[in-house]
Amino acid sequence: MNTPQARRTTIELVIFSVTVIAAGLALQAFSPDTRPHGITGLGDLSAAHIVEIRDGRGSVVLSGEFRSRVDAVGNTEKDAELTDQQGRTSIGEVEIELPAAGRDHLRPELEVDVIHLQPRQRYSIAIDDRIVGTFTTDDRGSVDLELQEGEAPALPPAQ
Repeated sequence: MNTPQARRTTIELVIFSVTVIAAGLALQAFSPDTRPHGITGLGDLSAAHIVEIRDGRGSVVLSGEFRSRVDAVGNTEKDAELTDQQGRTSIGEVEIELPAAGRDHLRPELEVDVIHLQPRQRYSIAIDDRIVGTFTTDDRGSVDLELQEGEAPALPPAQ
């Protein structure tokens, strides 16, 4: 049925749809970057000793000392239990996995698993006082991520 009322309804529907699409594109174009994490480059972490989780002001919130072991195929695994500035152990850890020499198909990997941070806040990860990545906590103040060297675009640390 091609009545004037049907044509008008169709035109109104098209105008409404175009408006909604344009608004969505504008919001996406003008909203700040909300990617949850980034990695700036792990580099050579074979001698990594200390890891720190820093807040947006750069203050150390959690820190830990890496323990190191070599697995059965020669990969180096480092892990650090995290404590707060009063020395209380928090629930979480940071792990680094470094492929053995000659295993060129593998890349270094960083794993961060922490709960009870501030919700929806940006934090940076420093290893031996060098920022290697950033992340944003979820609504509960938790983060559980795994990043491989070169996997995610770099994000500047929160300042």
